[in-house]
Amino acid sequence: MYNRVMKKNIIALAGPPCSGKSIVGKILAGSLESDFIDIDSKIEHEIGHSIAWIFRHNGEESFRATENRILTEVIANATAHTVIALGGGALLDSDSRKLAEEKTIIFTLSASTDTLIERNNGNRPLASDNYMMRKLITGRELHYASLGNPIETEDKTPEQVAEIIRKEVLLLLSL
Repeated sequence: MYNRVMKKNIIALAGPPCSGKSIVGKILAGSLESDFIDIDSKIEHEIGHSIAWIFRHNGEESFRATENRILTEVIANATAHTVIALGGGALLDSDSRKLAEEKTIIFTLSASTDTLIERNNGNRPLASDNYMMRKLITGRELHYASLGNPIETEDKTPEQVAEIIRKEVLLLLSL
């Protein structure tokens, strides 16, 4: 198992909306002197609209197809050291999940539902209010738990979370 992990050079941050994937990813990439790619930002740049707009005008199915295509391109073109922040539902697609599991080291960020709600600014298309966020987290709870390498972000700063992941990555790479 460790030999397979050691050959991977891409770190993917997964987890629910508002778990800190983007901010932790930027900090982690900086500390590892790695490239950083935020899949949602890349989608917004390519389409020219916000994720909320894309969901509202093109629908979730179209968004997920774009997300899968961009994730595939990002992984195929990743440099020697890359940190990727995935969208909250990016690995619900079985092809995306299989690709991420084969080509990346996935760390799954988590926090309590109350904390995720507190962090939510309402810009999440599938979690725009407290009720929708609770429903989304409940519906995806088993999915997130199945991704592996859980990292609890509760009561931690993004810098602390990035440092926890950095140490785990360095430990994996030194085995």
